[in-house]
Amino acid sequence: MNEKYEVSLFPFQQEVFDHKARFKIVAAGRRTGKSYLACVLAYHHALEKPNRRAILIGPTVSMIRESMWTTLKSLVAPQHMSGLPREIDLEIRFVNGSKISLKGFDRPDALRGISPSPSYIVLDEFAFIKQHAFTEVVLPMTSDPVRKASVLIISTPKGVSNDFYNLFCKGQEPNELWKSWQFTAANVRPDMAEEIELARSTLDLLTFQQEYAATFNTSGDSVFYNFNRELHVSDNLLPFDAHEDIHISIDFNVKIMAASVWAHRGDQLHCLDEFYGSADTTSLIRKIKKAYPNRSIIVYPDASGNARKSSAATGTTDFSLLRKADFKIRARNKQPRIIDSVNCVNSLLQDAAGNCRVYFNKHKCTRTIASMEQTAWKPGQTAGMDAAIIDKSKNNEHFSDGVRYICEMLYPISRDKPTVIRDRSWSF
Repeated sequence: MNEKYEVSLFPFQQEVFDHKARFKIVAAGRRTGKSYLACVLAYHHALEKPNRRAILIGPTVSMIRESMWTTLKSLVAPQHMSGLPREIDLEIRFVNGSKISLKGFDRPDALRGISPSPSYIVLDEFAFIKQHAFTEVVLPMTSDPVRKASVLIISTPKGVSNDFYNLFCKGQEPNELWKSWQFTAANVRPDMAEEIELARSTLDLLTFQQEYAATFNTSGDSVFYNFNRELHVSDNLLPFDAHEDIHISIDFNVKIMAASVWAHRGDQLHCLDEFYGSADTTSLIRKIKKAYPNRSIIVYPDASGNARKSSAATGTTDFSLLRKADFKIRARNKQPRIIDSVNCVNSLLQDAAGNCRVYFNKHKCTRTIASMEQTAWKPGQTAGMDAAIIDKSKNNEHFSDGVRYICEMLYPISRDKPTVIRDRSWSF
């Protein structure tokens, strides 16, 4: 295939393209063009010699389709293709017998025993693929002594306790087989300065560093990695004055009923009190009314409480009991994705500019504080992605769940704006 084709690459992309290493690892922030680079490299590989096979693998089939498929189809010249792109198989075949396929690690059986073995492999968002995938699945695919597959690994970072970080470090060592790069949006995309500053002012510091500065942060499995006792726990928070509304976040659990009490002051949330150990919703209501009689009380419960039956009165929902107590309810019809509410809390704890907007009373909110420190991601799950799951095995997430409800309700950052459950008599 002697027909020429032209693509435009940024200097940093060209550097990766030209390097002779067989295993290339790219840690790059968002909007740096790493997916485009991967498509260009796979396309070039397929055209260079006949009967080659390139495979682009993402954490899931849907994710690799979204990140690569449209770009790949727009990049490949029609005269190079044998027929139209195969939408069902996510495959492009070339007139020289080569082909490029997209696959996901959510279907691992489809990656084993591929014949003929691939000659080029791209691993997209590799930091969010399960541990040991490289040694157990990918490396065996490169072992054909004739084809000797090359590998491109690209991802935004996710901490230092994963295969992506280990392989990146290997690429920093002086050797001919491995080479790694770290690119940030600010350094390689000066045309994005305005968008980067917008992200800096919107995201929490750690998320901004990871997503845009390609930083390997050491957050471990902590969900609320921005929580810091030195910054967020205080014994100088003012008590409620006579005219302040009482805001209460609630996580429904029989004999736990974790509830944190908040003051909403300007653009800050102050956690001033907590309730724990009520047998049911009715018992919790009694405690709240006794502690804060004749006050305007706004509650932020789990959205599931609109359907769940409270043990306090068979056939009655938790929400109906709260309304009967004259509490004003602010909750979603459907709880947002966990990762959206977690990102919201972390952004309020400390944004990329260093601003803190959530504080906790040192002496009265001890369980809420402990919950913020101890809540962790479930081992083996995809922390930081849509499928992230909070570990509930240690029973320490109830108060922090409530923190997520109130923070996301008052300061949502999700693109989706779910419908709000509210009393007809109360508008906001």
